[in-house]
Amino acid sequence: MRAHRGRTSRTFRESSLYALVIFCALGLFSCKPRPTEIVVFYASSLSAVLGDAAEVFQKQNPQLRLRLEPSGSQVAARKVAELGMRADIVAVADAGLIPKMMIPAHAAWSALFATNEIVLAHKDHSKFTDEVKADNWPEILTRASVRLGRADPDTAPIGYQTLMVWQLAEASGIYGPGGAGLAAKLAARCSQDHVTHDEAELLTLLESRAVDYVFLFRSTAEDHHLKILSLPPEINLSRQDLAARYAAASVEVRMQQGQGKGRLTGAPVTYALTIPANAPHAEPAARFAAFLFGDQGRRLLERRGFHPLAHAQCAPCTGLPVPLASVVAPAAATAP
Repeated sequence: MRAHRGRTSRTFRESSLYALVIFCALGLFSCKPRPTEIVVFYASSLSAVLGDAAEVFQKQNPQLRLRLEPSGSQVAARKVAELGMRADIVAVADAGLIPKMMIPAHAAWSALFATNEIVLAHKDHSKFTDEVKADNWPEILTRASVRLGRADPDTAPIGYQTLMVWQLAEASGIYGPGGAGLAAKLAARCSQDHVTHDEAELLTLLESRAVDYVFLFRSTAEDHHLKILSLPPEINLSRQDLAARYAAASVEVRMQQGQGKGRLTGAPVTYALTIPANAPHAEPAARFAAFLFGDQGRRLLERRGFHPLAHAQCAPCTGLPVPLASVVAPAAATAP
């Protein structure tokens, strides 16, 4: 009887093992460890390039996967700083936001890695699309029939950066009498229905013909094959050497929910990221950041219309992860 019972036990184990092998072969049972998921909260203007980077990085690191969650930059930071959500990377379209919203309570360092510029974007359906030029766009956009869209300054940098561009254009003297009172006139052309949470929604307004013109990052406008009117460097927030000039513009912005507004001054458009203090997967997140800052990442950024820094810069640099040591330098040591 015992021998029979032993043979039955062995037969059961062998059958179970055989069934497991069959399940694995048929894909009915997960026999491989699940990839580690790197969660990225990021400015929506980075969607295309982060999608590209994730595809390449995951092929090189099959044990890792990126979960990309776009929003306005302030929203991305608030998810961590105010809502307590856990992310492995936060990437924003204004490098000044990480020190203001996350350091020191929720992050220790910030790495700047690319620049951009503001352009005027339109399409074939846009009113006066064949007339608008570098010297007459203020007059065209303030015509009564023109519909203009913009983003909310409290949720996305493109919102307050657009308002800064308008202020700089008005003060520049470039547009003569047409520049008088320009910022207020342009604001009047934006109905509340045409104020969006982030650049992705703003782009949707233009592509759905709900508005005629929007101010976007050049990378986004080029990526979506829009008509682009370039703005002078004195007003387009593209040049580090014009930072003092840009600082003449300022906008009141609510940095944290439930608090009053603070005033932000104009600055060159610069992208930055950090790894939050509570990141579940800080080490693989640092490896992805190093990839983005390296040669392959810079090529992907250039292909999508960004201007990657020759060497990523940290400001501040406290607690910079080891994988970033060879691709990030203190800001004072490296020119943009």
